[in-house]
Amino acid sequence: MNLEFTVPPNLTFEQAIELTHDVLSANPSDDLLKTVVQSLIATPNGSRGFFVVFLTEDFPQADSPGLLEALRSNPEAISDLLTKNLAMPTAMALTHRRNGHEDLAASSDLTRSRTDRLIQQLNLPEIRTHMAELHDTITQKRTNSWSTFLDRWGYDDKQRTAIGNVIKTVLAALPS
Repeated sequence: MNLEFTVPPNLTFEQAIELTHDVLSANPSDDLLKTVVQSLIATPNGSRGFFVVFLTEDFPQADSPGLLEALRSNPEAISDLLTKNLAMPTAMALTHRRNGHEDLAASSDLTRSRTDRLIQQLNLPEIRTHMAELHDTITQKRTNSWSTFLDRWGYDDKQRTAIGNVIKTVLAALPS
């Protein structure tokens, strides 16, 4: 079977979600997967859409060398998103548990776990930097782009502490 996927110019977030789902569901060759993912993560909408799908669903290519190579091709863009994708489900799991929604909390935990695993596999210095900056923002109550991120999502002290603890654990587990 000869699969073809094209990333359109001016890709929308919704298109990125749909294309990512289609590509990952088709179980393409490693080379095709690498090419499409590199094109997707070259844009902000593509990166966001890719991670929305990749981190919340099960796909056999999760450990694909081509996929990991594609993600390493744009370390600055993915490092910011992976840091946020570690923080956000950590905070949401706490919110869901407060509201008695253990099923939703488990889903958030799974997204956080997948993000952690991907961070470990990629082991990029840029990811370390972003996570350290967010951790320092939380623990030292700094005002910067990370505090703006935390404020925009309305994370309370317990959520921020949980995020800081997860980041500390993930950083400690990264290979040297």
